[in-house]
Amino acid sequence: MVHAHPAHLVRAFSREYGMPPHRYLTGRRVDLARRYLLDGHPAAEVATLAGFYDQSHLNRHFRKLLGVTPASFVRP
Repeated sequence: MVHAHPAHLVRAFSREYGMPPHRYLTGRRVDLARRYLLDGHPAAEVATLAGFYDQSHLNRHFRKLLGVTPASFVRP
């Protein structure tokens, strides 16, 4: 459709936004998961709602981006 090589599109996105598309998407998913957790949803359900494969996949990315696990995030 765009007549551009996928690698070119990834480089252009990275240049414009300062990160590759996959990292951007993962960040958006973690933000969505954070909102679901604050609404009281259990972590296992949040993982699938936010587009992660399973709860450990969510935990890994959540901790990498926010520095805490989802359980620690919702604890008062």
